[in-house]
Amino acid sequence: MKKSWLAILAIFILLLSSCGTTDKKETNNIIKQEFDGAPQWVIGNASTPSQICGVGSAAASRNVSMMRTTAMQRGRTEISKIIGTKVSAVLTDYSSKTISSNELQKSVSSERQIEDISKQITESVLSGSEQKDQWTSNSSGTLYVLMCTDVEKFKEIVKNMSQISENIRNVVSETADEAFNEISKETERPE
Repeated sequence: MKKSWLAILAIFILLLSSCGTTDKKETNNIIKQEFDGAPQWVIGNASTPSQICGVGSAAASRNVSMMRTTAMQRGRTEISKIIGTKVSAVLTDYSSKTISSNELQKSVSSERQIEDISKQITESVLSGSEQKDQWTSNSSGTLYVLMCTDVEKFKEIVKNMSQISENIRNVVSETADEAFNEISKETERPE
């Protein structure tokens, strides 16, 4: 009786372990088919030293306008993540250099201020983003859209934002080239 339970358990374990072997191959084939013939910007970083870019996608649909709108919005969301991350990093660095260690309570309000400023800048810059390219997958019909905003426009928008202090405007504008240049360097890295 004990041997039959062990045999059943061994068969059950073999069945479970064999279930996952084809999934990885199938997934790799699906991904290869999806991106067959795709331009580099679809599968890699499209940002350059002069542009901050994001890629958005939308599944195939009969409503082409809705696909395009969805893909564009998702591309803008990607840009907002990049800008928000970089602006927050710049402001955090600036804040850490200007706040002394005795001002612990001010640092909490400074973090909130950094988040607010980052959101304000991001929202303003996104209004100037444009669609630069689009591509449709032959495999699934998914629409991919490349959305970009110009670093010079970004700096100009920041310089004209009267609701943030002049010091912060200057710091963000002065460090924008360096911060966003890091993004474009990722494109040059071999995958």
